[in-house]
Amino acid sequence: MKAVPFYSHGNVSVLKYVENFPTPVPNPSEILVRIKYCGINHLDIWTRMGIPGISINLPHICGSDIVGTLENDYSTFSRGSRVLVYPGISCNQCNFCNNGNETLCKQFSIIGGLSNYNGGYGEYVIVPKTNIIPIPHDLSDEQAAILSISYLTAWNIIKKLQLKKDDTVLVYGASGGLGMAMLQIAKAFGIKIIGTVSDDSKLNFAYSLGSDYVINRNKKEIVPEVEEITHGLGVDAVVDTAGQKTMTTSINSVRKGGKIAMCGTTTGNDANLQIRSFYSKQIQIYGILIGSKLELLELVEFINKKKIVSRIDSVFSLIEVQEAHKRLEKGEQSGKILIKI
Repeated sequence: MKAVPFYSHGNVSVLKYVENFPTPVPNPSEILVRIKYCGINHLDIWTRMGIPGISINLPHICGSDIVGTLENDYSTFSRGSRVLVYPGISCNQCNFCNNGNETLCKQFSIIGGLSNYNGGYGEYVIVPKTNIIPIPHDLSDEQAAILSISYLTAWNIIKKLQLKKDDTVLVYGASGGLGMAMLQIAKAFGIKIIGTVSDDSKLNFAYSLGSDYVINRNKKEIVPEVEEITHGLGVDAVVDTAGQKTMTTSINSVRKGGKIAMCGTTTGNDANLQIRSFYSKQIQIYGILIGSKLELLELVEFINKKKIVSRIDSVFSLIEVQEAHKRLEKGEQSGKILIKI
């Protein structure tokens, strides 16, 4: 099959387009999916680069936002059914898995991510049969291919942090995949958003998605802007996808008793924590890793019911995957980047 694996970790040059990669063969608990679209996420970059202490089998194929059609009948699904793939892999036996909290399973990993399950940069993928989710008739393949990582993470953030109408949330990277997801879902709940972008060309994009305020972080300091907007109180929550360079900003921007969702490390993995500010403000920090299959089912229903339409920045072919990664790494996108198979 045509695919884009990497045979060693490194920069975009390790992504190799090949036309004769072995087509995977499912075992009795798995099913073969013919891929139509795969979304690009920062997880793909981290997987390609490699993370110290985490090893995966090579060659490996990235891609966790997978949409396609079934190559075989399964349960109530017939061959050719349009499906979305839940990206989580777990033991399906422990208490966490049995209670719909599979992301807490000791064996949890993500298809196409730092796991031994290949992902969606290819014509076919094998996945556990239990990971198959039907796509509503009114939801296009392109829109479905955006949901499994960024939008599921945003949905999980709103649930875990118990965000509600009229809460104010600071969201970094409002023009990216997770930023877009937070803006659109939060707006549907009546939550107020302060978004940050990297240049003025992305201001209108963030406003068009529902951001109430947008800060160009390269022109204005975030903390003073947040203080002015919130009249000195601080935001109820911060969605921190950046990590190393924004931890102090997050702590200084959130109100007393506020919450911080940590869900990315685009600026680095190691951050200094202001311990006194942290405990004196009684801040709660949540680690968020996508969400459960049940939450993805809830999200698909919610997106379809609310008629939320995500913005697609660009669509690349398999042979152009290196260019897609470069665009995401440079932060040039406004919306989601897709690979069309």
